[in-house]
Amino acid sequence: MIELRDLRDNLNNWKAGMSRRGFGDVDLNALLKLADQRDAFRVEIEQMRSERNRVAKIGDVRVGAALKEKLAKLESEFGPIEQAFQAQVLLVPNLPMPDVPAGREENNQIISKIGEPPKIDSPKDHIELGMSLGVLDIERAAKASGSRFYYLKGQAVELEFALVRWVMDLLIGKGFELMVPPQLVSEKTMSAGGYLGRNAEEVYKVQDDLYLIGTSEQSVLGYHMDEIIEPPRRYAAFSTCFRREAGSYGKDVKGIIRTHQFDKVEMFSFVEPKDSAKELEMLVGLEEEILKGLDIPYQKVLLAAGDLGTPSAKTIDLESWLPSQKRYRETHSASNCTDWQARRANIRFKDEAGKNQYVHTLNGTAIAIGRTLVALMENYQQSDGSIRIPKVLHSYLSFKEIK
Repeated sequence: MIELRDLRDNLNNWKAGMSRRGFGDVDLNALLKLADQRDAFRVEIEQMRSERNRVAKIGDVRVGAALKEKLAKLESEFGPIEQAFQAQVLLVPNLPMPDVPAGREENNQIISKIGEPPKIDSPKDHIELGMSLGVLDIERAAKASGSRFYYLKGQAVELEFALVRWVMDLLIGKGFELMVPPQLVSEKTMSAGGYLGRNAEEVYKVQDDLYLIGTSEQSVLGYHMDEIIEPPRRYAAFSTCFRREAGSYGKDVKGIIRTHQFDKVEMFSFVEPKDSAKELEMLVGLEEEILKGLDIPYQKVLLAAGDLGTPSAKTIDLESWLPSQKRYRETHSASNCTDWQARRANIRFKDEAGKNQYVHTLNGTAIAIGRTLVALMENYQQSDGSIRIPKVLHSYLSFKEIK
């Protein structure tokens, strides 16, 4: 949800922000017109209800019946206005921060590159490596479930949970509270996160008006919905994530880089507005600490406005080196969603004056299992087809190679 007062006072700034994002379908003037109509109806309805209550107290049945009929007509006229307003609001993304470049993916800015890509003669991709070692089966997953699924097996399963345990130990030491959240959430919760509206096609809806989460960010946000909290609150949540990938037709069809189901540990922060810029730096720093610990070469990228997710005002990605593709691919992402989600979820804190204010929410990937396994398998492959295990994981496993 956006603050209508800020939209009115800074309309040109908002229009410029939508232009930088490339969101030409967002008509802010039409939204404000609907807001005015909505407010006028609300005032008239409230006045009529007060008058009806006054008439009821003096026992004027005839006038009361007439007011009841007028009120019903007014409320029926208000319904479509409210629906149209809510539909328009759902289309309005967060306002990108001033340092976010305009344009789409091609305008993303590389901030830095860390680590040297390993020198591997004729590198195999993760599919060939995983299938030959018997730890990955995509063919049977296609038989059982269709495209973009996989079976993880044997030592790769042990490797997944070693990664999860290592990352959780790291985050406990950084003050995060561990969480396993619900993987089904209500429409209210999913909408609060900004994942319906223009993003509805990416979400799996199941029975009973429930939605499968695409990231635990969605259910962690719902944890404090309609609450007044004491920030900062930081959570590290493990969940399975489900994504339709409707907007990525033809991209990464093979392998496990882009799948409908994967496990992930997500970091999520609720902070005061004055602290959110530093919190984003902290989350990105933790992501870098994780990739450095795994000794995976990566580059840090500031996303352009048109490449941001709907809730995000600023996003920084970390892209890991994949030898088989000879390029960097996103494995981590951290976003500052300012108060955009908190307004929709009604999550507040009390400032020094005792006044309720909206918190800022931020999220960051700790470990996305599928993509991290891809990066590990490819960067740690050996000439005989075996895969070395990073040193930081040795104490979590009974083996140092997958072979």
